[in-house]
Amino acid sequence: MRNKEIAYQIGTTEQVIKNYLRKIYDKLGVSDRLELALYCLHHQLLKKYVDEAEASAAPAVESLDGQAPLRAKL
Repeated sequence: MRNKEIAYQIGTTEQVIKNYLRKIYDKLGVSDRLELALYCLHHQLLKKYVDEAEASAAPAVESLDGQAPLRAKL
């Protein structure tokens, strides 16, 4: 999301979001969103959320015995 969209979602200003991001970048030693994303991937910081997103995004498939639906892995 863009800074303006994030600010709107949490009820603050775009400048506050810019300040938060700058502090995060400084603490992690990155300079922009791309480096932040790569840092998170490298350190597996979002693995839990990615796994949950993949599970919830997989289409539901009816089981062969007509019981509870199963999640298909794509």
